[in-house]
Amino acid sequence: MHDLKRLSIVSLLLGITIVPKSLAQSNTTDGGTNSTSPSNATAACQCGYLDPITDNVYSDSILVYLNETKQVPKDVFTVDTFSNPYEKGWFVYYREGAVAENVWFEEGSTWNLEPGWLSLNVSAYTPEHLVNGAQLQTVRQDIQYGTFRVFMMSPAPYAGGTALTMRLEHNETSSAELDLLNMDDSTDDACVQTSTGGQDPLTAWGVNYTTLEEPQYNVGPWDFWEYRMDWDAHQIDWYVGTNKTRTDSTLNASLVETPAGFYLKHWSNGDVSFMQGPPTNTSAASIGWVRLFFNSSMPSTSQMNSSSCDASQLCSTEDTTLRLSTAYTTEQTVRWKHEVTRSHRSKTVGIALIAASLAFSAALLIHALLRKWTDKRAANRTGVPVGTARPKMPTSPWPSEYLLSKSRPESYAWTTQTEMDDLKPTVPGASSTTLLAAEPQFLNKHDRSISHRPLLSHYDSTAASSQTAFTAGQQTPGANPFDTPGMERTGPYFGAFGASRDNGANGPTGARPGLYSTAPGMSAEASTADLLAKGAMLPEGEPEGSAAAAIPGARPTPAAQIPQTRTRVDYLAGLVAVCSLLVSCTHFMLTFVPSVIEEYLPEHYKSENWARRTIEPFFFNEIWVGLFFTTSTRFLTSGYLRNGNLKGVAEKVVCRCPRLMIPITAVILMEYFFMDLGAVRYLEYIPSITWSTWPSTALYTNFGFFINETLQLFYLIPNAAPQLTWNYCTGVLWTIPVQLQNSWVVLLGVVVIKEIKTPWKRFGYYAFCIINNWYAMSWGSYFWFGLMMADMDITYKYRKWVQARAYVHYPMLCVASALVFLSLGNDLFAIWTGWTFSTQERSLHPEVQSALPIGQTSDAGYPAYTEPKLNGLVFAVASQYIVELSTWVQAILSMKAFLLLFPHVFTIYLIHGFIFWSVGTLACVYFAGIGMVYWLNMLLTALICYATLFASVPIVTPVMEMLGKEITKGIWVAASEEPAPWRPSSYPFGAAKIRSMVYGNDDDGRGKGKGRASGD
Repeated sequence: MHDLKRLSIVSLLLGITIVPKSLAQSNTTDGGTNSTSPSNATAACQCGYLDPITDNVYSDSILVYLNETKQVPKDVFTVDTFSNPYEKGWFVYYREGAVAENVWFEEGSTWNLEPGWLSLNVSAYTPEHLVNGAQLQTVRQDIQYGTFRVFMMSPAPYAGGTALTMRLEHNETSSAELDLLNMDDSTDDACVQTSTGGQDPLTAWGVNYTTLEEPQYNVGPWDFWEYRMDWDAHQIDWYVGTNKTRTDSTLNASLVETPAGFYLKHWSNGDVSFMQGPPTNTSAASIGWVRLFFNSSMPSTSQMNSSSCDASQLCSTEDTTLRLSTAYTTEQTVRWKHEVTRSHRSKTVGIALIAASLAFSAALLIHALLRKWTDKRAANRTGVPVGTARPKMPTSPWPSEYLLSKSRPESYAWTTQTEMDDLKPTVPGASSTTLLAAEPQFLNKHDRSISHRPLLSHYDSTAASSQTAFTAGQQTPGANPFDTPGMERTGPYFGAFGASRDNGANGPTGARPGLYSTAPGMSAEASTADLLAKGAMLPEGEPEGSAAAAIPGARPTPAAQIPQTRTRVDYLAGLVAVCSLLVSCTHFMLTFVPSVIEEYLPEHYKSENWARRTIEPFFFNEIWVGLFFTTSTRFLTSGYLRNGNLKGVAEKVVCRCPRLMIPITAVILMEYFFMDLGAVRYLEYIPSITWSTWPSTALYTNFGFFINETLQLFYLIPNAAPQLTWNYCTGVLWTIPVQLQNSWVVLLGVVVIKEIKTPWKRFGYYAFCIINNWYAMSWGSYFWFGLMMADMDITYKYRKWVQARAYVHYPMLCVASALVFLSLGNDLFAIWTGWTFSTQERSLHPEVQSALPIGQTSDAGYPAYTEPKLNGLVFAVASQYIVELSTWVQAILSMKAFLLLFPHVFTIYLIHGFIFWSVGTLACVYFAGIGMVYWLNMLLTALICYATLFASVPIVTPVMEMLGKEITKGIWVAASEEPAPWRPSSYPFGAAKIRSMVYGNDDDGRGKGKGRASGD
């Protein structure tokens, strides 16, 4: 902006006083006030314009009185035609467009605007959710600072939410605007709103139309008003009539040194949080005149800077008789581009370092793969399995954790390793927490590699639990230099076989019978492989990873390889893999094809409606989550039901929370790190493409909020889960409090159940707990049913009894299949008939505040996604029954594809939403931007999403394994084993021995230097 200072100095020297004088002999007739101008102003205003109110001077102008013409001047404004492929906004489900047909002149007479004015219309939305409006923009794109005044009339009331906007814009973030919003409820919500930089406007930034109806304004809010924006280098001011309504910093608009274009448009995109709408019929808004006074970011055709101009020759911005638009050059019509200053420093060193690092990393990876491939070939030639089956610490906290084989790495599923005892045949006297206490035939069925490397005991139990193995052939026969003194091997936490060597076959005095005894027919030096080959058992009651699980001995002979057969492990792994895939598919559909699941949303194609009426209830149903709960309970409690050893329960109580939460916390941190970098920036564009109301996420204000809510996730009851569960991608974390809280319930419950010996009392207690949990709308009913099924199998052997009687087996399978079909088809029945079983069932439960049935309260309705449903409970129990007893189902779930996927199910469960909402949304927005048809867009997006997901899990899973397993292992060892006695750093050597090794026998050298030793 040009300031008056330079001109005023000349005026003072010449004795000129700038006093506005009347330039016209009478009042104007164009809806304005008396026009004033400096006395010596030329008719063409070549010297510029003066705002007498603010004393600001401008070089250029655009003055268009649309009541005096029948067409939009093409040298001043362009009439735009466009159709946006997508919009930005969490609640924007329609796309903005503009067509020239919606710009037309309407005849009428108001405020002396006869014979008419320019109308900008918005048409009703199309089936493709496109809302065509009208838009004008200045040909010039060099506008920099000025005063912008438009005489216009708001969209009509109750015509459907639209916005009449005057806007300065360079791009989305460099902008400032004023909007007239009629809103859906025009009586109370219609307002004048302002915003900058593409920010979501606040209510305090605007003026409600009810305020404009006050008497001092003389006219109503639905009439023509002059709306004004003043923009300078420091601030932007908004006016309604002569009243300033808001001031904001130019810096907030990112328009400090950025030229812009000026826009007038009438539009709608159905934004629920802004203008609402869109209209179902045509909505009109009107423009009377446009008066823009501004400076140019480029050399102007104005003569204001010439020596022939002084302050007295400036035209007044208040002169409504002016009809001038300053001439411009072609360069002034080109949108300004910011020139990025690039450093001229050489990047060769940085590129070289990156290339070297990548090459080194690639070489290490190739080397590791080659070694693995070479070892595998050698193992195939010799018949000796590669590696060792080391004693395992508690691993994953989810029910898909089965340690199938070395080729099937441990998963982060829903259970600990010791919960896998359910999958082994019962061996009298075997420990529920020792993986190796099984017959070799059973292990070979699972393709588990058996160690052929003798394990050496370390000098303390902690070292023994570190799973350190020595390759066969490297051990020197005779004394073990790291052997533990006999007095320490008699401790209750030390290895049994190590103790038996020093204390005889019967172990130390007072030892528990069988605890320190050697397996019959085996020497104390026998290896683990030898014991397993002869069907021997390890001592009872010792946890995995403890010293009792490590057996020093001679070199073993390879165990005979037995052909693999289908086992229960395979189909249970497949079951969890299928559930995890179906949950991810459900979330994909909710994000990208929501009308298949949500019947109240419009569909892009009729096929989506038919999919909802046919296959959706069976494949994209939230009740698949219930199987995670029932199966996790089975593996939590099976060990204690089999042997009654409380040490297994103690292990799960100690390890479950950290084993579950450490990997989850790591994944949450990773996701929010990438979200902070903008990984999900395109998610906000998805609602306008897919019309989905489901996806949304948010970042934290600071790290303290994140820590607070993550800690809450550990301990809050399920109904009080923190906001983290909804800010997280796809919100899957709501199941974590359910898992944790009900784990404590069933771990306590199984101890109680074990003490109830009478069957009718036992199952009466089950019925009491299940019914009460169902009535209280608690997920505990799922866990109690899982516990009951585990008890029926382990204690009462119901599977063998049923399978031996065909007249019971097949009718029960038919009944269970019918229950599964009816449970899944509950929504299908509701879609076709309109009657919803889940709503009626929910109305029976008590409302917490009033204790009345929910059906009698205002909270009545369909249950939320996170509320347990009766049909979901029936489905989980019936499905578990079918999987346990049907060989056909077991064969399907044992397919190799599911087993390859199984180790990564927990990773898939945690990160699939992030993949969909980052990579998937980027692909979807890109394909929409190039005009790709919707069905092909969704198909390619799905392929990209799942390809990225399957490529990511081999990278993420080992990281989660390392974090969760190692830390949990340390926690369990610290909780279950006595710490090693304190030893000096020179142990097992005395200080004298160390001194002699350092200084030799030369007494004269003693005491020299800083490393003098003292004392023996």
